[in-house]
Amino acid sequence: MRRLGQLINRHPHAKWVLADQSVVSGSNFVTGILLARFLGPQSFGIFVVLQAVLLYFNSFQNALIFQPMMSAVPQLTEVQRINYLQGVFALQLVLSIGLSFIVGVIAFAPYVFDLHIKFGIDINFAVSLIAFFIAFQLQDWQRRYYFVQERGGAAFLIDIISYGGQVILLGVAYFSHVLDVAVAFWIMAITSFAAFAVGFIRDSLQPVFAHARSVLRAGWRTGRDYLVAWQLQWLGAQGILMFSAGVVGVEAVGSIRAAQNVVGPINILFLAMENVVPVVAAKRYGQRGTSGLLHYLGRITTFGSALLIPVLLTLAIFAAPITHLLYGDEYASSASLVIWQAASIFLQFYLRQIFFFLRTVAATGAIIRAGAIMSVTAVLVAMFTAKQYHEIGVMAALLAGTAAGLIYSFAAALKIVRTAQSRPGVVPDPPNMMGMEIKS
Repeated sequence: MRRLGQLINRHPHAKWVLADQSVVSGSNFVTGILLARFLGPQSFGIFVVLQAVLLYFNSFQNALIFQPMMSAVPQLTEVQRINYLQGVFALQLVLSIGLSFIVGVIAFAPYVFDLHIKFGIDINFAVSLIAFFIAFQLQDWQRRYYFVQERGGAAFLIDIISYGGQVILLGVAYFSHVLDVAVAFWIMAITSFAAFAVGFIRDSLQPVFAHARSVLRAGWRTGRDYLVAWQLQWLGAQGILMFSAGVVGVEAVGSIRAAQNVVGPINILFLAMENVVPVVAAKRYGQRGTSGLLHYLGRITTFGSALLIPVLLTLAIFAAPITHLLYGDEYASSASLVIWQAASIFLQFYLRQIFFFLRTVAATGAIIRAGAIMSVTAVLVAMFTAKQYHEIGVMAALLAGTAAGLIYSFAAALKIVRTAQSRPGVVPDPPNMMGMEIKS
């Protein structure tokens, strides 16, 4: 706890990030329980598959908007930062409109081809999916804008509105016996848009489309590499769930997501790191080169391990009673899956640390190759195990993919470090994220 206090005192922004991620992860945890218990494994499985599709489209936002932004902004002057963020916001609006059109085509396709009865999809269902996608993209942009500005308190406020409101309204729908998949998406759409509106009105950051082209050009190479890497990582994680739905059924997918949700609160640590570490890492690398970056990431890894290991061991040991308490008898078979998910989360933590290093030194090619290895490994293992071992086979595939990606990325990072150490006294130049034609 003393180490935690030192970290927070050194980075005051971190306390708001931790508080914010507690709200986000806690709300998602409660949301998962409400939906799983009320919808049942079958309908909850459908919700999980649809959520996986939306996460795929969100990968475009993460790669083309957030990743370049998190690395670029810490290197800018105040005036450059405002101009850059105005351009990023404009780019975000263009991207959201384009992606929402694609989501709309997918959502209405069953209705157009008279498959809506078979899949239980009506116009209200399709519109709720589109509304949630747009609202979530805008709200996620607003919170990332606050994080990159190191304004964690503002991010905390809008996430209280979004995720706290989501839990309250889902709870009302749950106890009113009106909760279904479409209602869930409508509730999440309303609360997400309300959070974005509060942030937008409060800050009045205007999108400047004249800057969007320069922003895209400056971050295109990095964003392109991240986009390829995200596609591959999505295939090795969410894509496996969609593949599994066709092999073992959506009910099994619902059981897998229920098990993953038990370990879900650990995302407090993961998401907090995602919103803080890239920004600080970019500063350390720019100031002190590879040695400063490694020192910083080493401390973060040690601190995170001390928090993570006892929690995962507790969840693995008491998986059965925890699962029964949260979900009831209907999900009793999911208890053993919690142990697999705990092991997967353990490896994912260290994979994230290495990815932070590779992202900071702009080794995006290594991230792409790691994603490809993860995906190929996970898909191959799933092909040979899912049909026979069902949920266990799917979890084994996810774990194998993460392990393969970790091994490769560690070897790639080690090679970069050794190359830097072989030239003592030479500080590597940080990546130039701002080859922009925006006047300061």
